[in-house]
Amino acid sequence: MNKHPGHPIAPLNEPRRLAALLAFELLDTPAEAMFDTITALAAHICNTPIALISLIDVERQWFKSRVGLEASETPREIAFCAHAINQDELFEVENALLDPRFCDSPLVVAAPDIRFYAGMPLSDGRGNNLGTLCVIDRQPRQLNEQQRKSLQMLAQQTVQLFELRLQARHQREQAALHKAMLGSAGTAVIVVDPEGLIQQASPGVTTLLGYNADDLPGRPLALLLAQDGHQLPNDLLRPSSPQGSSQTPLYEAQMRHVAGHAVPALLNISPINLDGRFDLGYLCIAHDLSYREEALQRLQRLAAQLPGVVYQFQLFDDGRSCFPYASQGMEVIYGVTPEAVKDDASRVFALIHPDDLSTLTDSIAVSAANLDLWHQEYRVLHPGKGLIWVEGRAAPQRRPDGSVLWHGFISDITERKHMERLKSEFVSTVSHELRTPLTSITGSLGLINGGALGPVPDTMKGMLAIAEGNTQRLRNLIDDLLDIDKLIAGKMTFNLQSIQLNELLAECNASNQGFAQQHSVSLLHNDDGARLQVVADPLRLQQVLSNLLSNALKFSPPQGEVCLYSQQQGSRARILVSDQGSGIAAEFTTRIFEKFSQADASDRRQKSGTGLGLAISKELIERMGGSIGFISEPQQGSTFWIELPLRGQQDAS
Repeated sequence: MNKHPGHPIAPLNEPRRLAALLAFELLDTPAEAMFDTITALAAHICNTPIALISLIDVERQWFKSRVGLEASETPREIAFCAHAINQDELFEVENALLDPRFCDSPLVVAAPDIRFYAGMPLSDGRGNNLGTLCVIDRQPRQLNEQQRKSLQMLAQQTVQLFELRLQARHQREQAALHKAMLGSAGTAVIVVDPEGLIQQASPGVTTLLGYNADDLPGRPLALLLAQDGHQLPNDLLRPSSPQGSSQTPLYEAQMRHVAGHAVPALLNISPINLDGRFDLGYLCIAHDLSYREEALQRLQRLAAQLPGVVYQFQLFDDGRSCFPYASQGMEVIYGVTPEAVKDDASRVFALIHPDDLSTLTDSIAVSAANLDLWHQEYRVLHPGKGLIWVEGRAAPQRRPDGSVLWHGFISDITERKHMERLKSEFVSTVSHELRTPLTSITGSLGLINGGALGPVPDTMKGMLAIAEGNTQRLRNLIDDLLDIDKLIAGKMTFNLQSIQLNELLAECNASNQGFAQQHSVSLLHNDDGARLQVVADPLRLQQVLSNLLSNALKFSPPQGEVCLYSQQQGSRARILVSDQGSGIAAEFTTRIFEKFSQADASDRRQKSGTGLGLAISKELIERMGGSIGFISEPQQGSTFWIELPLRGQQDAS
């Protein structure tokens, strides 16, 4: 209950009503002619000296428009309109002096001496009464039916003006934003009407084509298009996309610079539509493609200086393949032009040596599946050069359409292969020629040092021991060279058989105990009781393990430990050799399995070795269907591992 009958009650939806009022952004704004026209009409139709558009705020009523009244606002608690917003129909007071709600109001007993009041609520159509359109007289009276109807229609018109005013404000804001965006766009933005006449252009047109953007409105879009056969399709400025489609057509075109030369551009053209009608014009955005042409020319100049071919190779899900880009080196490598394989790579695959084709296609499939770097050496039947060797490297990339695109380089390595063959033949010949006399020398020194010819004088023992040790190391080097030669030539035979792994490891452990004692290192064999069986060549597997154990023992500190053990890894058996040495230098890890590879640190160079042991080990293990690798941390030791298929898995494969 109000303490005073004249105090208006707040509507039940007051918070929502106030929010709706604020959303129209009307309060405390300057007078506007369209609203003053409404109040003037209301006063004229109702024949009253005062008419107001009153908006009810939290604590006041504020007049957006007023006729016959000087005040711009009054307190809400004494406002007639604060009562009117509590109903949805005309609120009429015929004589305020006789109404207990208003008889002692300051607005009644003093200026403006209100006697008659009629107010029509201004509803936003969602149940929120924002204020009223009201008429006031200083004499008691009442409106006729026609006046009441007119006041109601004027109130509806007032709310419509509120909405139009708000929309116009938002449109001005959007226009200002669009103008700012248009002015700051780095690309050329052009607005054209349905007939193709330019209506507006961004400053980006000046950057791209040299035209003054302010001079273009009213001129045809065709002015900016080259006339050398690269103009846009005739149906360009027609709505080709279905209504509601989000797809915007793109065109590559040659545009015309004000200086006369052509400028490559990518055109993005969107119809400007309202309510589904494509009759407002088009928005054309031109992206400069000059940088692409420059980059392509730069790539072509660089590729022309390279001895091989720079290329892109694309493989689709259905098996089709092509070379979207290839330098002129394509003719050097394959004897075909880049244009001949741009859409179909079959001519290239037809030139691959039959013995290498399957391996090549398999490597491409693996690279595509795993997105791994592709690297392969293979032979090509060049139409003009005959048989050549090539090497290819490429990085794959998955495309949105599911295809895989490789970016790579292929070079002719025929000369390198020829030199490798000559080197291999030379090493093989020299090794065989040295092996026989060296075996005789080693045997003779062994007999002498063993006392077969009588006691060795003390003055000669040291020199003879050194000679025997060096000849033994030389013999090991020759043996390694011959093993490498056999592996490269594919002449090494393997006697694969079932091996009880722990028994073989125990033999290796026992045979290397003497070498461990020489270096004051403990060699341990951890037999966990697992009865793992693998298929391998026992002699070759022992050769690999002896090499790994020899390295681990040489590089372990005195009183250190080397451990030889095995474990099951899914369908494979893993053999591990762990040491407590200084670990492998980070810069050496990528070369550790290469031929003649040794770390450069002085403490490693002091250790004897040919630099071939790990390279041979890798070849041997892989020829037996296994793999080899290592784990190493600086100053934390190293663990080399070998993985071989378990017997059942080997039989299945």
